[in-house]
Amino acid sequence: MHRSPAARRAPRSVRLQVERLDERLVLSAVGLPTVAPSYPTDPQFGRQRGLNDPADVDVDAPEAWRVTTGSAATIVAVIDSGIDLKSPEFKGRLWVNPEASKRGRPAYGWNFVRDNGNVQDDFGHGTHVAGILGASANDGQGIVGVDWNAKLMILKTLDAQGGGDPDDAADAVRFAADHGARVINASWATDEYSQDLYDAIAYADAKGVVVVTAAGNDASNLDVRPLFPATFDLPNILVVAAVDPSGGLASFSNYGASAVDVAAPGVDVYSTYTSKAKYTTLSGTSMSVPYVTGVVSLLAGLHPDWSAEQLVDRVKSTVRPLASLAGVTTSGGMVDAAQAVGVAGSGPHGDVYSAPPPTTQRVAARGLRPVRARAARATAAASFPPAAPAFRPGMMRAAAAS
Repeated sequence: MHRSPAARRAPRSVRLQVERLDERLVLSAVGLPTVAPSYPTDPQFGRQRGLNDPADVDVDAPEAWRVTTGSAATIVAVIDSGIDLKSPEFKGRLWVNPEASKRGRPAYGWNFVRDNGNVQDDFGHGTHVAGILGASANDGQGIVGVDWNAKLMILKTLDAQGGGDPDDAADAVRFAADHGARVINASWATDEYSQDLYDAIAYADAKGVVVVTAAGNDASNLDVRPLFPATFDLPNILVVAAVDPSGGLASFSNYGASAVDVAAPGVDVYSTYTSKAKYTTLSGTSMSVPYVTGVVSLLAGLHPDWSAEQLVDRVKSTVRPLASLAGVTTSGGMVDAAQAVGVAGSGPHGDVYSAPPPTTQRVAARGLRPVRARAARATAAASFPPAAPAFRPGMMRAAAAS
């Protein structure tokens, strides 16, 4: 049975039971075995504070990598603006669409904007998200992603201005579910309800696919002011808020005691981009989402038989509690890759990494663009994207600063 357009993830007795269970599991994470961190050799890893931070406001990736760096058998769909096909960070990591590939010309997903196999990023947002999630490790290039081995299925639904159609997003979700994806990265949101998008994510749930999506950048309570797909009441959705380098809820991040599940770093995140520099620093809940997607991907590689609900519950039940997230998320914590895969987080061991001096210029994030009614957009505050056009009803678009 499908819920009415007004339906959102409201408190229910079942949800409260799950939250009580999650609290017990969070407590059980204390006393996990400790491991030495596993650091990559990528020259700009030291700039990736969301993975390993001297202040320990990170996802404890180096400890998780001692257990697993992901599986090439896992497919992760990135529904966004495409990817920079020339970036060496994704060499050998892109899923090939056999239905769209021609002799000698592989297609690495599908372009729902132009209805063809060209998924080259012409906006930058998708490339940045993909780098956080899955940039290759130990390749002599700049950075590394959370998952070093998963295949990235690139599904382009945002155009060169960061705009798009929620119906295309729904088609992309179904495509991902039908072509073997285990997790979908959806770093965008809309305040217009779409039954087609709801049905697509429910279809993905039946196929065991987790959808990780952004809470949004409006500094608002999603329990009161719903956004979609974040507030769809579906068990395979993980909704992600952003935390700042001090561990506080980011000033722009949406929240919700019933609607938002976990948080991840989302301020000044360094990753791949389509500029000449090939890398840049952006902020937004869009940047938080791929940290969580990467953790789900690591878990799916370890436990390929787990259902979507099992993967979601594992992520929520192994968060690192933060005071800033108590009462504003269902889990009360920040995603922790190490605890998710069964080992303790960094403590002093994860904070000793010494990075070489940065070799590229940092681009600081600017102010956030406010949300407009009936618009969908990728939830990032980008530093220098193209100017976006005026909103249209039902439009999907990147929430990027000009």
